[in-house]
Amino acid sequence: MAKPQAGRPIAILAGSGDLPRILAEAIRHAGDEPVIFPIAGEADIAEFSGFTAHEVRWGEVGGLFRKIHGAGCKEAVFIGGVTKRPDFKAIRPDVGGLVLLPRILKLLRRGDDGVLSEVATMFAEKGVKLVGPLSVAPELALPEGLVAGRKPPANLRADIARAAEAARAIGKLDIGQGAIAVDGRVVALEGAEGTDGLLERVAQLRAAGRIAKSGGVLVKCIKPTQDPRFDLPSIGPQTATGAKHAGLDGVASDAGRALLVGRDETIAAFEDNRLFLIGLAHGSDATTADSDA
Repeated sequence: MAKPQAGRPIAILAGSGDLPRILAEAIRHAGDEPVIFPIAGEADIAEFSGFTAHEVRWGEVGGLFRKIHGAGCKEAVFIGGVTKRPDFKAIRPDVGGLVLLPRILKLLRRGDDGVLSEVATMFAEKGVKLVGPLSVAPELALPEGLVAGRKPPANLRADIARAAEAARAIGKLDIGQGAIAVDGRVVALEGAEGTDGLLERVAQLRAAGRIAKSGGVLVKCIKPTQDPRFDLPSIGPQTATGAKHAGLDGVASDAGRALLVGRDETIAAFEDNRLFLIGLAHGSDATTADSDA
């Protein structure tokens, strides 16, 4: 993936969570300069001390583009969580927002992938190219092969294949990215609750005696038709903690197309919890655990 010219300012539209700051640090480490635009109600501007940051609110469409252009940014990245869609009854849009509001309202009736693709088109019309986080910080990509823990035995490799198949199936329907398989059977699929909610649901199933007390794997896959600029699967320390709480043996995700959030901390979390982490080869449900990352 091509990188922007060194030293070029890159806008980050920041939602909730740790990913926006981690991406900003990676961009700066690579020699470019991030300019952060925390979304009010999702990200706190105070979290970005040491970086140039301008808070933006829902409806501030014209103001956002003025700030992006004023910072000299030609590329932008969307990253981080958006916990809820905006309440347009409470929004006081600026002139740019009023112009685009009918178009935005129409988008909200579509699935996430459709919304994000149209957002990219809207940005392009304003002279700003939306790019994926891995195009500006490729070192954040999950590597292929065994990243942490011990190579899983045959039964867990079979669980990985079953969960990967299920994750890709729900991805085709734009439902979610994750699935959990235990003892060769898919027991849970990710929905609107996200990965944390999925893992908590499996923990509750175990507590209720609905599934075996331990074992199984979580697989997170990019949706087959997903735009790789948006909402990539991410693996971080919290994933390891949640997987342990859910009684799993490990986690697998798409190598080169998933984010490894805080590499050293994440690997340590998986090792400490005695879980494996594997990067799956592109286009394959089989693990590549024979080689270390």
